[in-house]
Amino acid sequence: MKKSNIAIIVIVIVFICLIAVIAVINRNGIAQPSGDHSLIVRSGEQTLKEYTVSDLKALPSVEIYKSISSGKHEDEQGNFKGVPLETLLSDAAPDWQGRYKEFIFSGSDGFTSSVFASDIEKGENVLVVYAKDGGDLKGPEEGGKGPLRIIVVDDPFGNRSAYLLTSIEVK
Repeated sequence: MKKSNIAIIVIVIVFICLIAVIAVINRNGIAQPSGDHSLIVRSGEQTLKEYTVSDLKALPSVEIYKSISSGKHEDEQGNFKGVPLETLLSDAAPDWQGRYKEFIFSGSDGFTSSVFASDIEKGENVLVVYAKDGGDLKGPEEGGKGPLRIIVVDDPFGNRSAYLLTSIEVK
């Protein structure tokens, strides 16, 4: 076999390996910049709507001060800014009230939590948060809990305040 043929084969194998590594990284969400992050609102297997962080920032938002006690992590407090879940649901599924009763939040770390329609109907009680203390939430690659997370305003503890948020399932 000629040296030029061997070189071409080696280049092709390296190229295929590089494509495979990139595919694995994208599938697992590793090292994905916060700006590329998306949130999927779904009902079963059906995607109702998908939002980027920029899409969420374009929706009406609120800012609240919240102190979150945790038995597992450091306590946290700050000014959180985000979209009321009621606003997000009205955009993704205008007929959500009366149709869906439970809302399940999933993070990229495998954590899930949920709220009921009565929690959301309290107004600005459940927020999809993208900023804290004037800056964007940092992603896990920067040691943060974002770029998106849930804050349940009337919960003193953070057990329903899922972070690393990737999806909301409506049931």
